[in-house]
Amino acid sequence: MDDDKQDELYEEYWLEIEKNVGYRNLGDFVINYLNSQITGSVNNKNAYRLFKEHCESNCLSHEDVLISLKRTSKYYGAFIGEYSSYSDKIMKYLNAFNTIKQTTVLPLLFKIFDDYEEQSINEEVLCKVLDYLLTYLIRTNACEINKNMAKFMKSLYGRVIDNNYENYYEKFVIFLNDIRANDRMPTNKEFEYALIYKPLYKKNICKYLLSVIENSTKEHIDVSNLTIEHILPQKENAAAWKKEVGENYSSVYEVYLHTLGNLTITGHNSELGTKSFSEKKKIIKDNSKANILNKEVLLADNWNESSILNRAKVLADILIYEFEYIDLHADKNEGNELSFDVNSDYDFSNTKPEEIAFVGEHIKVTSWADLLAKTMSTAYDLDTETIIELAVNDYSIPYATKIYISNDKRKIRKAKQIDNSGIYYETNLSANNIISFIKNLLEKMQLDTDDFSFSLSEVPFDINNEDTWVKGIIPVAKLFYYFFDELVKKSLISTVEIENLKSKEYTKKLFQASDYPALANNRTDNMGNSSQIRYRAKSINFNGTEVFVSTQFFDSDRDEVIEWYKKHLL
Repeated sequence: MDDDKQDELYEEYWLEIEKNVGYRNLGDFVINYLNSQITGSVNNKNAYRLFKEHCESNCLSHEDVLISLKRTSKYYGAFIGEYSSYSDKIMKYLNAFNTIKQTTVLPLLFKIFDDYEEQSINEEVLCKVLDYLLTYLIRTNACEINKNMAKFMKSLYGRVIDNNYENYYEKFVIFLNDIRANDRMPTNKEFEYALIYKPLYKKNICKYLLSVIENSTKEHIDVSNLTIEHILPQKENAAAWKKEVGENYSSVYEVYLHTLGNLTITGHNSELGTKSFSEKKKIIKDNSKANILNKEVLLADNWNESSILNRAKVLADILIYEFEYIDLHADKNEGNELSFDVNSDYDFSNTKPEEIAFVGEHIKVTSWADLLAKTMSTAYDLDTETIIELAVNDYSIPYATKIYISNDKRKIRKAKQIDNSGIYYETNLSANNIISFIKNLLEKMQLDTDDFSFSLSEVPFDINNEDTWVKGIIPVAKLFYYFFDELVKKSLISTVEIENLKSKEYTKKLFQASDYPALANNRTDNMGNSSQIRYRAKSINFNGTEVFVSTQFFDSDRDEVIEWYKKHLL
């Protein structure tokens, strides 16, 4: 690159990047940017190498990279408070993410803001998504779940949007609500329990939650410079407090000391320390403007387990309202018939895996051999010590005669090395044996079986090939959709029958396990008091009218669905 071109790029792009993020934040910005572009983990030591590899592998010119960096620098600058061309409403959410120190969300935010800048979504949708992401981060942090948030956030966008911007917000809500147990949005009951009984004081969300509670009314106060204080003091066995709390002082101290019910905020010079409860009440009344937070404290005659619990429930109710759970879920029978865990009672012969989810990381696979290879590689990264120990001891799963993991590849029938570790594992395994192997491996790694799941890919459906109509290849609800679509295209179904299929009674006569009409005029029909949508998003056009097809089919009706279709072909 000649000097003139370099100067031109510097002035057009790099100076703007510095302005957007601030000179002192450039290093962190580049690492966060790169982290959003590649699948691996980025740090100060490997950033230069990974950045160079990223540019070379994607054939990016200097200008290509600078264009992308400049665009993303606006988002990062807004996140850290250096750049603010966005509305106050958008900035409120970005400030919240920054306040609770959730940089793990940045790879996802960068992609969502790309969609906003490209006008794929409007500000209303953007803010709704940011709101639910904030709710997710607050609830999972409080409940102490999803310990692999960084990997989860990096893969989230591609799993939710996949270049389809319709129902953008709803897709995020449904995904976060319905994902597997270790990652999903905590329910109101789980959130309430965590707020009442789990320690909050040392969490990054603590002061932010206290500020949300206090500012939940029209009167707002700035709590950023105020101090978090304990009512029951941190110093153990203070004589006045042992008497105040009563005989169960030790258990109350152990369980509730750092919980929401025992925390408040006060003014600069109003340290409460080990003062008696009556003294603390006077200090709070005289010095603290936090009227919502301190209302229950000032009303209490004494401070014990009952007082703490009562206040915790009042404050928890406010937070449950502020970080609302949206009761929206995916169609129960759409797209989830081909998702499994290691405890699934299913014959995986003649199937093809598509993706694994291993401790929050989602990895595409092309075959059962590839699934095993990527599982072993990830397991080695997660718990190198355990894999080494298993190899040293020539590990074999229970009731098996052959060795599954070893340092000596000669002891294994068909050995493959885990990366360049010098550790080998058995690959001469059926699909079912691979799942059994992984199940036992999870146990050795002291991981829950929920930490590993996988999905099967659908064999390309061919409506003219009955071999592709079976379980394990296509869910029965989708099979009915294709059958109905084909009958409409070939004019083999009448208006009368279509109208009949919009009734529960007629549908149930044909397909006994179905509790809802097979067809509907609107996707939101037959919801009742539930929030569950029971019809596919993609409608079928019949004589100029949209017809929506049910997802509420069960595999016990597969034979009836096939028989129904074949009758129309006669």
